[in-house]
This record gives sequence, structure tokens and C-alpha cells, in this order.
Amino acid sequence: MKVLIYCSPAFAFAIPTFPVMILLPTLYLENYSMSIASIGIAIFFAKIFDVLSDPLMGWIIDKGFVQRKLWIVIGGIISGLSLYCLFLPLIIPNFFYLLICMSMLYIGWTIFQVPYLSFGYDLVSDYEERTKLSAIREFLVLLALSSSVALPFLFDSSFTLEEMITFLALITGFFSLVLFCLLLKEPSRKIFKEKVKFVTISKNLVFLRFIFVWFINSLANVFPMILFVFYLTYVIGGNEDSREKILLYYFLSAILGMPIWVFMGKFIDKKKVWLSSLLLSAFFFIFIFFLNEGDVMFFLIIACLTGLCLGGDLALPPSMLSDLNDYHKRKFKEDVSGLLFSTLTLISKLAFAIASVTSFTVLDRLGLQSDNGATENSKQAIIVLYAGVPIFLKVVASYFLNSYSITRDTVKKMQKNFIT
Repeated sequence: MKVLIYCSPAFAFAIPTFPVMILLPTLYLENYSMSIASIGIAIFFAKIFDVLSDPLMGWIIDKGFVQRKLWIVIGGIISGLSLYCLFLPLIIPNFFYLLICMSMLYIGWTIFQVPYLSFGYDLVSDYEERTKLSAIREFLVLLALSSSVALPFLFDSSFTLEEMITFLALITGFFSLVLFCLLLKEPSRKIFKEKVKFVTISKNLVFLRFIFVWFINSLANVFPMILFVFYLTYVIGGNEDSREKILLYYFLSAILGMPIWVFMGKFIDKKKVWLSSLLLSAFFFIFIFFLNEGDVMFFLIIACLTGLCLGGDLALPPSMLSDLNDYHKRKFKEDVSGLLFSTLTLISKLAFAIASVTSFTVLDRLGLQSDNGATENSKQAIIVLYAGVPIFLKVVASYFLNSYSITRDTVKKMQKNFIT
């Protein structure tokens, strides 16, 4: 029960994640006549502010100035207010409005996410149980993402999609955080006598390799996320209905695939399971290059296949990072779970910033505008950025992940012999 209560806020906070990544750029491009370059630049600088806040939040959590619960609530309040202003603008938005609202939303997410992930690390310690907790949390994330794109199918309402997403996130976030605060106790943390030396993270070569793989794979995932609408609309001629349908089937496939990766993790080391999902995803993306205008159904099939692989990306890395914190505590005699998990979120956000500013700047230079549509050059660029770059990056990530050294046996030995 405590695991479900812990995981429940993840549902609310995940609801706007993909809409912000996928639908927001198109919304501000089409509804508010902002140039795609200015949207990309605003997202980039918002992400830079966001990235800088991650290590600071990790340091604050590891210092233990206040309980993690309080930070989680503060992050929830900031995120909720920012989300409302972003999707339901109080004024006609311009570059600075988008920059401020995006920055506050990302900072709110950081204040919530870093202590939330650290909280989960201390909640369970078993090798397999960590994967289960991570899988349940990410299952609710996928369920939330599915809900956000299924809303138009479920409700024939006078509300816009942006309004439904905002209200659903705010209502579920309020109730899940109330239950979280009332029913879960703050987990105790092992305190080491020696002063924490954060520089030791740079000496943890296993962690550095892991975080490099995470960065490369995050880049590989972000390019298709932010270019999904552009690929579907300008390359294969999909419409808004097909956009929502494909996203829904994509997330449902990820939900169906999640138990498969968790089941595999019972018999195979996490590294090998994640490696399998990376290579399969890269293989399925190859078929994007064979699609032509009108091949929406074939694209739907590819989306479902890559969706099955998404569960591996979501469930396994956070679980592996928990194992890495055990390794770090044993080798360097310090508990820096807050900083380690903040590094994970930092890398994800940095990847999003780089992919956003790169993609939108390239497409703007090649003539992609809301009024004139896509030029032939911009269509080719969309295909390369949407599929070619992710294939290459996933292969690179797989190569470095293959030498990751922490296994089930090493974790169990560390936990057995670890002395506080």
C-alpha cells in the first residue's frame, strides 16, 4: 500500500509532460503566431534555468535542511500555478511570457521531482523491489500520459484539450499529495560521520558511464517527442484526430510492455534488459525511412512497436541508479541520493534543451512556418531528426551500456556487507 501511495503523485505530475513537450510548441506556433525559432529559444533558456536548479536542489536535499515532504508540496504548488498560466494564458503570450511560464513550470517540477525520487530510494532497498517500485511509478506515468491524449475520446465536452489537461492535473495532484503527506512517514536516512564531499561523484566512474548513457539515450528520445507532430503533419499528412489516436496507442503499448520488462528483470540483469529495449527501439525506427505521405496506419504500427520499448527506458534506469547509490555509499562512505537523482533529471532536461533548440532552429532556417507549411528541405530534415539521429544515438548508448558493471550479485553483496 505504501508503494501505491508513494507512486500516486507521479500520475498527476506526468499528465502535462508530453503535452508540454509535444503539443505546446504547435499550440504557440499555430494559435499565437510565434515563430518556431523563438519557441525553441524560449524552451532552451527555460531548460537552462531548470538545469541549474537541479544540482542545487540535490545539494539541499542531501543537506537535510527540511523534510523532503515539504519540498514535494512546494514543487506541486509552483507546478500547478505555472501549468495553468502556460496552457490557459492570462494575456496574449509572447516570447517573454512563454519563457517565464516555462521556467517556473520546470523549476516547480525540479523542486518536486528531486526529493520525490530520493524519497523513493529510501522507501525500498531490495534489488528486485526497486524495479517493481520504479515500474509501478512509471506505469502510473504512462497511464497519465495515455489519459492526457485520451481525453477527447472519453469526453464530448465544451472544454478544450488544454483546459481538460490542466484541470485533471490540478485535481489529481491535490488529492494525491494530500494522501502522500498524511499516510507516508519520512524515511530515515543513514547518516555518515564524515562530511559529505560531493567531488567524489566525479571519481565514481561507474556512475559517470551510466549518466553518459542516460544523456545519449535521453537525446535519442527527445528528438522524436518534440518532432512527432511535425513529422505526422508535414511528412505523412496526418491530422489532429490521427495525432491523438497514435499518441494514445503509443502510450497504451508502453503500458502493455511494462510488465514484460519487469518480468525479464527477474531473471536477467537490468543492464541487459535495458540494452534489449534500446536496440529494439533503434531497429523499429529504421522503418520510418520507408514511409510516404498517407502512410498513417503504418506509422501507427511503428509507434506501437517503439511504445513497447518505452517501458524499458522508464522502469530500469531509476532502479539502476538506486543500485548505484548503494555502490557510492559503500565506496565513498556518503549518501548523496538527492544529488545523484538530481543529476538524472538534470541530464534529461539538458537533452531536451539541446534537442529543442537544435530542431527548431534547423527547421526555421529551412523554411518551416505556420503560414507556409514545410518546404521539401525542411521535410527531409524532420525525417533525419525524427528517426535518423535517434537510431544513431541509441546504438551509441547501447555500446557504452554494454560495459556497465553493477549486477544483481554485486548489489546483494554490497547490501549484505555494508556497515553503517
